[in-house]
Amino acid sequence: MTNEIYIEDVREGAELSKELVSLLENSAAKTLEHEKVDFPCMISITIVDAAEIHELNFEHRGVDSVTDVLSFPVVNLIDGSDCENDGDWYEGRLILGDVVLCADRAKEQAEDFGHSYERELGYLTCHSVLHLIGYDHEDEDERAVMREKEEAVMKAMNLKR
Repeated sequence: MTNEIYIEDVREGAELSKELVSLLENSAAKTLEHEKVDFPCMISITIVDAAEIHELNFEHRGVDSVTDVLSFPVVNLIDGSDCENDGDWYEGRLILGDVVLCADRAKEQAEDFGHSYERELGYLTCHSVLHLIGYDHEDEDERAVMREKEEAVMKAMNLKR
């Protein structure tokens, strides 16, 4: 059974292109593959504007600012470990959680970092999926581990800086 990645763009007037769907699906799939997550998963990805993510960031984290991506894990995995007997399963897939991407912030960061919008969206998706499977970056060691994994996935996707 394969993974299921649900993608929705809730920005007013925005249209979800096949290319964007493919990019986000590929980034999530490559991240799970790189981490050897060998059980079928379900992930929801929602694309929002700056106002929406600002509101979500404040509501869920108490942070009164716009951020680039939020992750809402449903299960408590540790570094991608399997938890077949834990968590919510739907149609044979473990529900990992939700990713909320801010398109506005991704565009700004792509310009700031001097790479493509596609690379930034791919990176943010990878980063967030790593959070869904139990990785974090609370300290320097954890940050280094996540960065190495993110860069490996970006290289596999040929999304260069």
